[in-house]
Amino acid sequence: MITIPARFRVAKKITLPRMNRGRGDGTRGAARELNNAHKASMQLFPWAVGAAETLFNGSWRAADRFRKMLEEFEHALAVVAANCLHVLHTDGLFSYCFPLDDKVSENGDIPQVAWALRSSAPSDPLVIVADHRRVFVFSIRQKQVIGYIRGHGGRITSIAVHPRSPNIFATTSADFTTRIYNLDHPTVSQAPENPAWPPWNGPSLGSAAHGADGFDATGDGCGHCFQLLVGGRSGGHAWDVLNASFHPRLPLIATCGADRHVKIWRILSDKSETLCRDDKPLFSARITTSRVLSIAWVGEDLLLIHTATTYTPVRPEGSSEYDLQLPEIIDPGTIDIFQWLGLKRFFPTSDSTLDPTVRGAASDYQESASYIVISTEPLTFPENVPVDPISNISQPQMRPGYVLLVYPESTDVLLAHVSKFRPRTLPPNNIADSLVDVTKRIRLDESRSPSPDASARGGTPAAEHLFQFDDSEPGVQIAACALTRSGKVVILGSEGRIWFLTEEAQP
Repeated sequence: MITIPARFRVAKKITLPRMNRGRGDGTRGAARELNNAHKASMQLFPWAVGAAETLFNGSWRAADRFRKMLEEFEHALAVVAANCLHVLHTDGLFSYCFPLDDKVSENGDIPQVAWALRSSAPSDPLVIVADHRRVFVFSIRQKQVIGYIRGHGGRITSIAVHPRSPNIFATTSADFTTRIYNLDHPTVSQAPENPAWPPWNGPSLGSAAHGADGFDATGDGCGHCFQLLVGGRSGGHAWDVLNASFHPRLPLIATCGADRHVKIWRILSDKSETLCRDDKPLFSARITTSRVLSIAWVGEDLLLIHTATTYTPVRPEGSSEYDLQLPEIIDPGTIDIFQWLGLKRFFPTSDSTLDPTVRGAASDYQESASYIVISTEPLTFPENVPVDPISNISQPQMRPGYVLLVYPESTDVLLAHVSKFRPRTLPPNNIADSLVDVTKRIRLDESRSPSPDASARGGTPAAEHLFQFDDSEPGVQIAACALTRSGKVVILGSEGRIWFLTEEAQP
């Protein structure tokens, strides 16, 4: 094994308990092994004590109970694996098993997890768990499920929570849609509405892309779906929606998917008691030629995306058909930064309100040209292993501007900073100079700004090697990674193993 200089070491390692999958109390049922790294996900508690000034517009900043809760859970970690939720915080480790159907829980879908809060009870942190098509809202204080939501017609691929209004969250799905919810409102339990949707004349029965999946009730408890971002040929996604990200200030949400498109949608009023549908985003474009796995806002009009590996079959010379027996041409994924040029058209002033009658034109929601790619960094394969890296782009950015990359099969841990990304090569003209200025406006770190020559530095990829597992950890399979505010790295692996990496003291 080749030794690579690394800055980090394993400071702590824990193994999650193997739970019995019963009816919610974790004490009955057959034993469930945590032996599949691709069936687990985790998320750090995304808010520090200082977030009391911005959460819910600062309405709870003077409440001591709210600040104590933020202090208590500041370093908490939520992990969902094998139908079990594990929460690690100052009180120790708490585990809870969800009563899921065997056929649903064994289909290979990756469960999703995210932290949330309600404006009516902000001192009671919530954990949102999505498995297959269903969403569970779990109360840490009450140690029970307080909300159950359904409606998607395909597996849920990600959960995104609003950074300033954490009672608002969204789920993306393989049914081509994104659903946005408000935890302050109870779940509407009556039979769902399935309206007519072109090109069909009758009601879209069982069509989760426009209504709900069948005639069943949409759940119980807290969590009301108030907006449905419709998939389809008009302006929605034409394939699986893989990730979403809320704008930090404006009523906007960006989505990306397997159709290689990035779309930016307006968020309607979360006070609505009915389900509002939207199939015409304010922006839609095919930014890359590969699947877009994750997306995040890194500035007012700047977005960061992570694309997947592209496999191209080889066609022999003189033949009109591809030969599947020949080796494929493999192009690695990329991390791209692009600027949406149409933001000022919809928000010409600093006011965050948006006229509900404002809609994008056909040139916006079909195939917009209102963007420019600033930087593209290829993700080269370590040790010639063609595998897509796992990144923290889709998670709340504990350290804004940093991208953590983990290659599962090579067990490499890399850290990149967007200030080191090189501007995209353009013909020499005034546009290239303006792009360099744009890169300096990226929201990098809350405590400091990038150096003036930051955009001129970098590598391929622009990442620093942090750590590599050695032979003392055989069979390491990595499922998720996270970067804390203090710069520590958390790695979730197979069999419920979690590694906490910290930086080596420099002599």
